[in-house]
Amino acid sequence: MNRLRIIVFALGLAAWNGASVDAQSRSVENNQDAKPNIVFIMADDLGPGWVDFDGTEAAIHTPNLERLANRGMVFSRAYAAAPVCSPTRASCLTGMSPAKVGYTTHAPGMGQDKYLKQIGGRGTGGAIDAESRVFIPGEAPSYARELKQLGYSTAFFGKWHLAGEGSKNAADGIINSEWHPEHYGFDSNLGGCAYGQPRSWFDPFRNGTIPNRKRGEYLTDRLGDEAAAYIEANSASPFHVTLWLYSVHTPIKAPADLVKKNGGSAYHAMLQSMDMAVGKVLDALDQTGTAENTLVVFYSDNGGDRPTVGLAEKKGSLLEGGLRVPMAVCWPGVIEPGSRCDVPVTSPDFFPTFVNAAGGDASTIEGLEGKDLTPLFTGAESLDRDSLYWHFPHHRKGIQYAMGSSILEGDWKFYRGYGKTADALFNVRTDPQEQTSVIQNNPELAERLRIKLSRWLTDVNARMPRMEDDFETEKDD
Repeated sequence: MNRLRIIVFALGLAAWNGASVDAQSRSVENNQDAKPNIVFIMADDLGPGWVDFDGTEAAIHTPNLERLANRGMVFSRAYAAAPVCSPTRASCLTGMSPAKVGYTTHAPGMGQDKYLKQIGGRGTGGAIDAESRVFIPGEAPSYARELKQLGYSTAFFGKWHLAGEGSKNAADGIINSEWHPEHYGFDSNLGGCAYGQPRSWFDPFRNGTIPNRKRGEYLTDRLGDEAAAYIEANSASPFHVTLWLYSVHTPIKAPADLVKKNGGSAYHAMLQSMDMAVGKVLDALDQTGTAENTLVVFYSDNGGDRPTVGLAEKKGSLLEGGLRVPMAVCWPGVIEPGSRCDVPVTSPDFFPTFVNAAGGDASTIEGLEGKDLTPLFTGAESLDRDSLYWHFPHHRKGIQYAMGSSILEGDWKFYRGYGKTADALFNVRTDPQEQTSVIQNNPELAERLRIKLSRWLTDVNARMPRMEDDFETEKDD
């Protein structure tokens, strides 16, 4: 496949004027000519408001994330592609929506019978969960594979959770090693297997992809050390690091000294440990002299497992609390330090952003749904996209707005329910907690968004839930 080198900032060229634009253009072009290193850090189950750069709680200690944010841009409307982890991870890697990949809930996932018990069992009406993949097809696009072809060394550290179901019954988290990161373009892998959460937070980790090193060592510390060591060893040529931390997923455990420093809160201690791992990466970039030519992204895989102040519901929900995530991006010479972007962005956008920043041409890759974010990095106020879409055809215990699909157009979010929750329409600007559906007052808008959402579901060949009546009829036949 032929790929033309492009200047990534050209997409947004018309939005700027004068000498400042020329200077910014030269900066982006120069960084691209030098093939910027790319570091992608993702937290697990971290909602907005739980880090210093967008938080309100004085007890939170994440100075390294604040350091990253101050060096670059904070995204105030960053969304995950799904309200749970595996689909978002698949979406990041492939540049496609979970619905298009066919990976719509987490692996191992809970069986349909267990979900049905949670909502009262058969005979109560509603829908049965759609089928979902438990690994990424080998032929699917991968940003790591593209970066490798562009001359990058590539390494994966941390949580993968895209390698089959049943890991809770495995002694080492390995179900099928052919579904591990090294088969999707990563030169090396430490930590990535079928686990959705650590079997142990402390060495011995009981993870078949992490050699034990020091008994009692904390997993987040180890991952930070390994990512930093990789940067130090590969700083002479373009490198890519994907560091997908297991923090702050349950079980909530942290080193005793950090818990003590955080007033007895293991959760705050996990946040600080996560931040310390980020600090190790930033220090390695500074010490190797590569920081000035490195694109660093910090992101989360879904909304918080703990509710976010001011947002409705949490992980597992198609409301803002399940989808909004903290995000900060640093790229010296390209992104203005201390800047902010209010444009909605989402998980598939990282694929074209990374590939184009590396000197490739993501437009030649079939099937991508993400948008290149580099125009936003250099000041653009919009992307060539008018809507975001989600498809989560699954029940979630304790969550009302699961089992559905949704579309966000501007400030309007339309929710289409498949279970017992009725369709709804919210204005997320005037009603950020999505307390009042205004669907009855805006029938034409709701219908237009419903049609638009339905067309998208058809276009991506989304796997749909089965209605219980259909199941019963099939069983009778």
